[in-house]
Parts: sequence; C-alpha cells; structure tokens
Amino acid sequence: MSGLPSGVDGIIRAIFAYEFEDQDMADEVVIGAIRSGEFGEFLDTVGSSGMFTPSVVETIGAAWSRDPELLVDALLDGVGSVARATVA
Repeated sequence: MSGLPSGVDGIIRAIFAYEFEDQDMADEVVIGAIRSGEFGEFLDTVGSSGMFTPSVVETIGAAWSRDPELLVDALLDGVGSVARATVA
C-alpha cells in the first residue's frame, strides 16, 4: 500500500482476511461504497484493532481517501480472479 508506513499493508490484509471468506464472491455493494469514499467502518475496525497508534490510523484514512483502491485490494487479497472481475 503506497503512502502507508512499512508493514501496514500486511496487517490490514490480516485484519480483513475474513471479509470475503467465500473466495468465489466479492460483495459488489461494499466495494462500490468504498470506491465512493465510504470506508469509515473499515477505518474504525483498524483503529479498534489495537495494532496501530491513532496517528497511523489517521495516515491510513488519508491514504484510503486519496486512493480507495488500496483498501479494495486489501479486502480482495486471496479472492479468485472471477470474483475480482465482478467488482472491476
């Protein structure tokens, strides 16, 4: 994830690894909302994980605001190519 401190990408992917447990499907509504800038719930989850300081959470939020695809890519990590194509 560009614009984020080193190592943050992997931790975010781990936090949300459950999000699309069914690797054959991706929630188009969720992905569309993120692409529209609605990711507050995800940022709250990152903040409440205890893995990051408040300043790092702010940095993550700013990066996602600039490029929501950073979060989309993290959520779709491990999802099959067919599922990725449905939300492309």
